Amino acid sequence: MPRAFVPCSLADAVGRLRPGMKVLLPPACGEPVALVSEICRQADRLRDLTLLGGIHLGDYPWAQPVCAALRYTTWHMSPRLEEARRRGRVEFVPIRYFDVTREFVAGGAWAPDCVLVHTAPPDARGYLSLGVAVGVALPAARRASLVIAQVNPSMPRTLGNAFLHRSQVDAWVEVDAPLLPYPPPTVGEVERAIGRHVAGLVPDGATVQVGVGAIPQAVLEALADHKDLALHSLLVDASVTLVERGAVTNALKRFHRGRMDIAEAMGTRRLFDFLHENPMVSMDSSEFVHDPSLVARLDRFVAINSALEVDLTGQVTAESLGPRQVAGIGGQFDFVLGARHSEGGRAVIALPSTGRDGAVSRIVPHLGTGAAVTSPRYLADWVVTEYGAAELRGKGARGRAEALLAVTHPRFQGELGEALSGPS
Repeated sequence: MPRAFVPCSLADAVGRLRPGMKVLLPPACGEPVALVSEICRQADRLRDLTLLGGIHLGDYPWAQPVCAALRYTTWHMSPRLEEARRRGRVEFVPIRYFDVTREFVAGGAWAPDCVLVHTAPPDARGYLSLGVAVGVALPAARRASLVIAQVNPSMPRTLGNAFLHRSQVDAWVEVDAPLLPYPPPTVGEVERAIGRHVAGLVPDGATVQVGVGAIPQAVLEALADHKDLALHSLLVDASVTLVERGAVTNALKRFHRGRMDIAEAMGTRRLFDFLHENPMVSMDSSEFVHDPSLVARLDRFVAINSALEVDLTGQVTAESLGPRQVAGIGGQFDFVLGARHSEGGRAVIALPSTGRDGAVSRIVPHLGTGAAVTSPRYLADWVVTEYGAAELRGKGARGRAEALLAVTHPRFQGELGEALSGPS
């Protein structure tokens, strides 16, 4: 049945929410800040309302003591949530991004009672583009019993499978305000060295997936002289430079030739202006973009992801320090699995060789006690540090350890070398 698409004030829109509800938020630059602020203002009335979300670019206002009546469930933990977690108001769900679109929609374990969306204004036919945050919000909104939109002229009207019709929205508020920005991170010499090594593993004509952070930024900068690349899943400001320099053409993709399949975009006004009505960018749900079977159909798919630690068997944690959860699984497993089955594909784990200002090695004999395994050893392919690239695919235990030792910081090679003294 068509929804009413009723224009509301912020107070009246949030007034439709009730205590104990589960409410899904779009992530990162797509967060509807005005609606979230109003939820925080009405927190005492909305006792035990649970916000559901992923990456957040800020200080989690709903997890502050002043909003102690609210709860938060997330698939992307942050150290900034630790105090609220100790108060019992935050729960982490260990789930890969592809499965978020199954469990955080109607019928799933965390089915939302309401989905908030942040959209561009409706076009002449009544379609609202979800702009920079389509991946999880779109499939959830299409099946939710209550949908509230923050309609913002500053949101780029992205194309592809990115739209809700006004008949799928219950209420909306107009808020003309800048999107939350994700400025390009600072890149140092270590990151630049890693970026150069990773770029050496990317063939011309590859489809490339990267995450966020200084190393992905350095990788994208190092790809500037490549040819006929395609980008997949996420766009950041540095992606625009690759398009402008002609490195990204999407011309050799097996399907959606000439287009990038993107679920989220995180950047600044430069990126948002690039996205607006750009036919080169096809936004879509993460149930499509993160599907490993779809990724495997893209020849030369190169997945480039980060890690906190890698052990000498090839196990990767990108989400925990020992038992302490500090991030999430994200799409790493989805893309590592897909890349392993792509013709000519590669799965790259890129990380600095040391942590804590050089005090510890991030290549370790064994992952820390209680650490979560984000990518298992049976999918290990390439590990890159500032000291080079280690190929692990097809190697036995000793061969893997030797390859990883070669890209370990020299200060820790002797210590790790003791792991090679056992039988092969």
